Amino acid sequence: MPRSAFGREKGVRFEQSRNSKIEEGGLVKLSGAFLVDHKDEILNLINHEGRLAKERSKHGHISKIDKANGGITVETTDHNLALRIGKALSRAYKGEHNYKFLKGEKFVEVEWRRD
Repeated sequence: MPRSAFGREKGVRFEQSRNSKIEEGGLVKLSGAFLVDHKDEILNLINHEGRLAKERSKHGHISKIDKANGGITVETTDHNLALRIGKALSRAYKGEHNYKFLKGEKFVEVEWRRD
């Protein structure tokens, strides 16, 4: 196959050469005693952020919400939505929050906790 000026084969798209083990999007992990007492309010806030994201872009939405081990995990299709959820939780309920970005990828893991 002929090569381009950048040394890549012509006709090979970027998406094909990308490591498929790393996904785009985000993961929000929530935990703590406060979560148990305010679960419905917090889920309403998360779903509200999901609706706003869907209005802004057809690509950003919440793909899954799981409740396990006294916590909640939220999977999003867009890393910006995961960041917005984390920031909204911090504004509304304070607590501790951490953001972990994977180098070179559009994926973020947000951890939020309040006891």
